[in-house]
Amino acid sequence: SATTPVRAVLKDLRVSSVTPSSVQLQWSVPEGSFDSFTLQYRDAQSQPQALPIDGGSRSVTVPGLSPSHRYRFHLYGLRGRKRAYHTSTEGVTATAKTEELPLPSEEPQHEVPKGKDPPAETTPSDASPPRAVLGELKVSSVTPSSVQLQWSVPEGSFDSFTLQYRDSQGQPQALPIDGGSRLVTVPGLSPSHRYRFHLYGLQGRKKIDHVSTEAITGEGLQDLP
Repeated sequence: SATTPVRAVLKDLRVSSVTPSSVQLQWSVPEGSFDSFTLQYRDAQSQPQALPIDGGSRSVTVPGLSPSHRYRFHLYGLRGRKRAYHTSTEGVTATAKTEELPLPSEEPQHEVPKGKDPPAETTPSDASPPRAVLGELKVSSVTPSSVQLQWSVPEGSFDSFTLQYRDSQGQPQALPIDGGSRLVTVPGLSPSHRYRFHLYGLQGRKKIDHVSTEAITGEGLQDLP
């Protein structure tokens, strides 16, 4: 009847890929829809972490993890601020030898000389792939322990992205992101701390474009429901 809201169902929460410092999870919503999701887990120090996720997402990368460590992830589907459904899974991060995702070298790669682009009207030859361009990297929201970033791709497309930043201990972190994403939440941060984020757009394994931004996390009062 009209008084009963459509049931919303979460299914098939599973690990789609791992690196030594991250786990990528995906899930489906075979029935109904959710306004948002929250992923909860304990970090390697057993501190609880809560990662807010957009209601349209069906995958998330959890960064800042420790190698060869078993994690249990709980995904909650929310309607408004109310938890409507819950599913969980376990994942083990890869060993510390990082074959899957080589950390990009610090020095910029200059294979594509800047300022040599053809005028926009010319059609690119078969030899050169269409140029891919990253738009501005912006902070869309912050909590005491996370920052949500968004960006655009005004021209071309990327196979994947990598977000690089240093955690509050100064350790470099690299977060692999799906090429279709335009939004990422970086969890496991410290309150009232300034972070600098570098987003690289990749075609194959080659970095094509790069944008950066800075963000300061919220103050230590945790206001998650």
